[in-house]
Amino acid sequence: MVGVDVVEVSPPYDHADITAMLANRVVLEALSALARRRLDAATGVPWNPLQPLLDGR
Repeated sequence: MVGVDVVEVSPPYDHADITAMLANRVVLEALSALARRRLDAATGVPWNPLQPLLDGR
């Protein structure tokens, strides 16, 4: 991944904050995936889909 760009989030037009919350979730998911990939590379232990993405091991 080279970069992540969030566009078209305009709080004045998003009265229920649905778009803002979705944009927040997408950014957090991308950062979590990058952190997990780095942890897997450092420890050599692949992620188990039955565990949380970042379980603090």
